[in-house]
Amino acid sequence: MKKRKMYRISQALILVSISLIIFGCSKDRIENPELNSYNSPNEYLDSKKQEEQEYIIDTNGTCPLIAKQGTNLCIAKNCLQLQGGDSVYFPYTLKIVELYTAKDLIYYQMASMSNGSILETEGTIRVRTFKDDKELALRNGCSYYVKMPSNAPKNYMRSFYGFDSSSLIDYTDDPSTLGVSTPYTPVFSDTAQGHSNNIVKFGWLNCGKMHISSSTYQLTFTSTVDDLTNVAIFIYLPATKTIMQVRNLVSDSIPDGAEANIIAIAVKSGINDLYYFNSTITVNASQSIDVTMESTTDADLTKVLDNL
Repeated sequence: MKKRKMYRISQALILVSISLIIFGCSKDRIENPELNSYNSPNEYLDSKKQEEQEYIIDTNGTCPLIAKQGTNLCIAKNCLQLQGGDSVYFPYTLKIVELYTAKDLIYYQMASMSNGSILETEGTIRVRTFKDDKELALRNGCSYYVKMPSNAPKNYMRSFYGFDSSSLIDYTDDPSTLGVSTPYTPVFSDTAQGHSNNIVKFGWLNCGKMHISSSTYQLTFTSTVDDLTNVAIFIYLPATKTIMQVRNLVSDSIPDGAEANIIAIAVKSGINDLYYFNSTITVNASQSIDVTMESTTDADLTKVLDNL
């Protein structure tokens, strides 16, 4: 009898242990659900970004050259040099990328930031010149003329030069920090239908103005259903036409009271298997944004970006 009683107690303990294990596993599944995972959207974004236009400049070239979206350029050949300082002879190649809309900045993953502060921006371009396959530079003291189109030119925009910073493009309006000394002012002139200036360095150029605010907040991004590791998150501030790209799920500082359009983009099984998140908020405190990705199409996502 004693052995039978002990046997029954052992069975009961085993059943209790199994029940606790099953309950614990079930509880883990409830508290730690498997998140939706995504692939990087870089291939999709690259497929949508503005092309780099190429122009062959020869002795019959005229100034200004007018690019597809209206950027005017004029470069004197005697201001060009090979990297070793040698002169350049016709013909040479001029390449330009034009980014004048929030959509195009997002496709290019090109933020409008300077040292962590937002830039009010009227457009971003990249200008490069080549002789055969060798990239050219401007001679010391030289510049090239640019006019960037605008329907409402402003008299306070400045030339911000792009440079690589931790795999991102940052901007400065002081070219001396990039090794370029110049007598030219960084301030754009507001002309009919655009902003014009003498530019002293090839590469990325932002027609912008530093926007300093005494009160700023940051947004943090989380999700209970989606793994955000490979999700590209952008913030558009329409008042200043600024694009931010969120890194490590925490935004840069956003001015108090700013309207912020949040766009998140990801892909699943292929480039056309698109997912997105879209929300508009007024930033008046540091807060956490709960992201839930939804299936979409290229056409519908394009409409969302066109309406920013």
